[in-house]
Amino acid sequence: MLLKEHIGQTQLFSLNGESQKVSYFTRIDPFSGNVAKISDVRAKRSIGISVEIQMRPVENCDFCAYRERTPQERIEHACGAVSVPNRYPWEKYDWITIYPPFAPHKLLLSDLYFDDLERMIESSYDLAMICASDPEVISFMDFTNWGVFAGASQQHPHSQRKSATQVASPRVINEMERCHHLMEHYGKNPFFLLEQEERSDGRRLIHDDDVFIVSAFAPTCPDEILVFPKEDIAHIVQTNEYDRRRIIQPVLGIFPALFFCRGVTDLNIAVHMATFAEMEAARKYYRWHMHIYPRRARLPADRAGSEIGFGTEVIDAMPEVTAGLLRRWYKHGPAEELLLKTGDGHPHPKLMEEFRRFMSNCR
Repeated sequence: MLLKEHIGQTQLFSLNGESQKVSYFTRIDPFSGNVAKISDVRAKRSIGISVEIQMRPVENCDFCAYRERTPQERIEHACGAVSVPNRYPWEKYDWITIYPPFAPHKLLLSDLYFDDLERMIESSYDLAMICASDPEVISFMDFTNWGVFAGASQQHPHSQRKSATQVASPRVINEMERCHHLMEHYGKNPFFLLEQEERSDGRRLIHDDDVFIVSAFAPTCPDEILVFPKEDIAHIVQTNEYDRRRIIQPVLGIFPALFFCRGVTDLNIAVHMATFAEMEAARKYYRWHMHIYPRRARLPADRAGSEIGFGTEVIDAMPEVTAGLLRRWYKHGPAEELLLKTGDGHPHPKLMEEFRRFMSNCR
């Protein structure tokens, strides 16, 4: 089995005059080697809405006024997105991709629609093709920041796309090496094996159709989501327009579900793909995939001593709980009973207001 869980108990301790032990889980991600520690009692704590929902667009947004305030030469994508050179580049190709509308821009995850995700994946494909044609480029990096607690310098939704020269991303190289080893050991693509195990278990499965969506078994942050296609696609340049639309459309439901069910307002999206030189061979053991990393409004403490100093992720949400809520959202559609509750057992009033607005837009 790829997915292995170890259950332990703490030493006996006293709290409020009562002796107790706490159970905890140790999980290891088979693709990355990431170690996650999940405490049973930590996962039962309420999370609440982590930042102020009643956000207002910034005035004089640089990205809304990109024609006047961003460097040239710009790439106007056929999908409607615009990629501009990063003002502070650190790679040969270094773009910021910004998405319409350009005034006013979108603020909440519940504002996302199919065309937003299509713009995201189509602009990524365009830029990856440019990098693929340059022999100095080893691989392509693609990540999106949404919100101030995700490290975004601009409120306007945007992605960062970069080449990798000299050396590829250590995280991707590590994933590829581990997946190659697993393929040699099991004789099958480990992403296919993960599908089988998660489908058989069922507790972390969210969506299982053209694309596989699952709560990460050994997450690097609470509520992490893993998305990958079922075909042996190791890089976005190996897709056609039909493939990309079929892959990305089912992902839409994740974002409003995380917002309404888990109180997520800020997140990162990292898209991992094989190196250009290895991408054809990698079809046998690796896949293009997306990590969705929700962020909490506790920076810098959402990554504290254990994560930074020892590479061990301490997680305060059970992946099975996250998946259960999001699976219901996918299967039965949005419902008020799924909304995150405050301490009084009722949804946050502003969250309820946004939910009703969201439902009216869906009709």
